[in-house]
Amino acid sequence: MGETYVLRKGHSTIDDLKDGLAGAFGIGDGKVFYVDPGNGSTANSGLAADDAFATLQAGIDACTSGRGDLILRLPGGEEVTETVAFNKEGIYVKAVTYGVNPYASGELFSTYAAAAFTDGPAATITARCTIDGLGFVSRDTGATFWSGAALLIGGAGTASPFGAHIKNCRFPKWGWDNRIGIAVEGSSDCIIENCDFEGVGANFDSGIYVQGATQNISILGNHFRDCTYAILFGAFAGDGPHAMIGHNVCEDSKLLSGSESSEANPCFVYDNWCEGATNTGSYSGTLTNLRTGGMTFSGNHYAE
Repeated sequence: MGETYVLRKGHSTIDDLKDGLAGAFGIGDGKVFYVDPGNGSTANSGLAADDAFATLQAGIDACTSGRGDLILRLPGGEEVTETVAFNKEGIYVKAVTYGVNPYASGELFSTYAAAAFTDGPAATITARCTIDGLGFVSRDTGATFWSGAALLIGGAGTASPFGAHIKNCRFPKWGWDNRIGIAVEGSSDCIIENCDFEGVGANFDSGIYVQGATQNISILGNHFRDCTYAILFGAFAGDGPHAMIGHNVCEDSKLLSGSESSEANPCFVYDNWCEGATNTGSYSGTLTNLRTGGMTFSGNHYAE
């Protein structure tokens, strides 16, 4: 589920903090920045917990691509009026959770759209990075494929980001117009693991939506609740996502919707736990037809 790191008194300088976390995060020569939505300020340096930035975007903007910078996100919700851009290569954004259950921590570290912000995701990722323990909520009502996505990986008409890693994050619907937790478009070698997707009150159309020139997507150990489909495949360029889909739990959700066209969406679906029956009780079609679309199924668990 991922480790929890607690800041202690005495970790008051960058050097002290780097010494404590270098082994865990491999930050090397990177700098450490703090973001505290409740107590931070745009006038601060971001270099200490009591001198933190107020916004996640300020923390990202202070980072240098490729240096291995670390952003420590302190508790509190951040209301945003425009999309937060994760556009710095190689940064690690970590919620300082103080022992909170990773599936729930995003509720305390949320980045959420303001009432008037209805035309974009809460955040986009266009450069390789790791996001650990945050929450994202959108109000997007747009017409593009990712409309309603709280977090968009890619979507810029390129193959970027290559190698993004999203873990221990939370994607609640909160009764808003967001239809999708994470949308992935045109990005490869990304991992989404140990995240929570919860459409309580009104189903998500999908917890995760994937389409485009996408390859080698791993969706592992996530919890999906009240999603029409946990994972929804759109149209793919090239030879499909080659996804690894394993160890996920679906509650009041079907696991996967994919094409039944020949070799349209090759992926390996294994050791997932489904509340419904096999075939159309847990998928958009029968296993036989989905295998025609390139899917391989092994060791999944269905209602008895």
